Amino acid sequence: MSAKKKAILEAGQRLFLEQGIVQTSMEQIAEAVPVSKMTIYNYYQSKEGLLDHVVDNLMETLWTLYREVMDSAKDPLDALSVFYKEQERFSLNITQSFITDLVKFPEQMEKLMAFNREKVIPEFEMMIFKGQQLGQIRKDISPQVLVAFLTFIKEFTARKEWYHGLGSLNAISEQLMTILYYGIIQKEEPPAST
Repeated sequence: MSAKKKAILEAGQRLFLEQGIVQTSMEQIAEAVPVSKMTIYNYYQSKEGLLDHVVDNLMETLWTLYREVMDSAKDPLDALSVFYKEQERFSLNITQSFITDLVKFPEQMEKLMAFNREKVIPEFEMMIFKGQQLGQIRKDISPQVLVAFLTFIKEFTARKEWYHGLGSLNAISEQLMTILYYGIIQKEEPPAST
């Protein structure tokens, strides 16, 4: 990829994530690079074409981050710890306005959902299963139910009105992750008394 095309992609991604897709104009992207609007159209043909590449780039970045954690973790519990401690890193600064606008582009939304369904969820379920086999994660919770629960929590907590009166977003997020994290770890059995 040429440096100019990459700069356009990066500026488009940053602005789409910060402002939303609909609110970001091709003029704003051109100004941020800086290039002419015609240069953007030469590389990406349309705003939707640029969005297609942005979504691909987000998926590639998320998968790279996920693989880095999975490949460097010594075991599933270690991987869960990294996901827990570094959750901000995995958010990629994806804002609610970006997600709200992405729904207006069903092809892109379906691409993200398929990526999640076909790559991320099966890998995460396998990690949970391995953790169960190693005795690190409770066996009485199915990997599929745990992943569904995580998805529900993520979607539920994305609603801003839910946070009203609960404190700071960081504190709430940390507490939810603590409940989840410590709720799935297999507790060591106390030694049998004789």
